[in-house]
Amino acid sequence: MFVPFYDFGTLFLVFNAFFEWLQFKFMFHLKTQIMKKVFLGLLVIASFAACKSTETKPTETVEASSEKVEHLYKPTYTDNFKIGDQTNVLLAEQFHKLIFEKDFKAVAEMMSDTATYNVEDGTTLKGKAAIMEFVEKSLGAVSITNYKIAAIMPVVGENGHQWVDIWDEGDVVMPDGKTQKYQWMDAFRFEGGKIVHFVGFGKAVK
Repeated sequence: MFVPFYDFGTLFLVFNAFFEWLQFKFMFHLKTQIMKKVFLGLLVIASFAACKSTETKPTETVEASSEKVEHLYKPTYTDNFKIGDQTNVLLAEQFHKLIFEKDFKAVAEMMSDTATYNVEDGTTLKGKAAIMEFVEKSLGAVSITNYKIAAIMPVVGENGHQWVDIWDEGDVVMPDGKTQKYQWMDAFRFEGGKIVHFVGFGKAVK
């Protein structure tokens, strides 16, 4: 069939437009794939940088906490405390648990024979026998419930003494059945798995 000249021109325009459309689709697809790869690469780099930043933070904190300071009042006992033996934390918690259970024989076994106890009223008790007499008399007639530890921390100073500091609270049930909430601040020094010195302060919460 004979095709007029102007029909060939029309066909040329149609085919040219079609090829331009195909070229546009190809370039759009190619750019889309490239952008996806670039975005993925940036995401991986950002994730790696975040991980490296997280890893270095604990080191920075430790270094800052180990710096020595010039005191306004020079400590007379020891200085420059660091985190101590974590096993002593469990010993201090076990000591409290035995007191609550009124297992005073086991409580005594956790103390050295020459232990010292600084009582909150200013009294100093020396020796296991004197301490246990006080403990059984003051705690034997009451019960402690709803016991909670706010914070517990093992520390060691320049003199090598291992302490465990505790901030805790609980409800003290009196012999008459009345209940009073108390808060305590205690410090226990350990040697060879035994309590050799402890200090106790407490107050009734109003």
